[in-house]
Amino acid sequence: MTGPTDPATGRVRITSPLSTAPAHVRSTVGQEIDEATGVGEVYMRSLIRSQLRAALTVAVTLLLTVVSLPLLFLFVPGLNDVRVLGVPVPWLILGAGVYLGVILQGWLYVRHAERAERLFTQLVEPNDPDR
Repeated sequence: MTGPTDPATGRVRITSPLSTAPAHVRSTVGQEIDEATGVGEVYMRSLIRSQLRAALTVAVTLLLTVVSLPLLFLFVPGLNDVRVLGVPVPWLILGAGVYLGVILQGWLYVRHAERAERLFTQLVEPNDPDR
């Protein structure tokens, strides 16, 4: 883009067309996600990865627990003969311990997932007065 010519020297002033362009407007994380930009995709992948990691942790822990119990009963033969209040210990472990463990893992998973979503929401909508 050429500017005005100086009559005394005959020089032409050269200016950049970008100098008159408006300044870059910063977009929010919510806008990035809504517009499906690369930045928005990174934020969404981060949330999904966090929740997937928590789910896999719960699944692997449950699998290891369920697989290890028969091995425990196999390698500790005297455990089958022990009774608490007339109930065999393996029954107590399988009937109460496993279910309590599953409930605890579910509660921890939900707590982690809600925390991740809450942090994500605060990142997306930082000025929301309800939060």
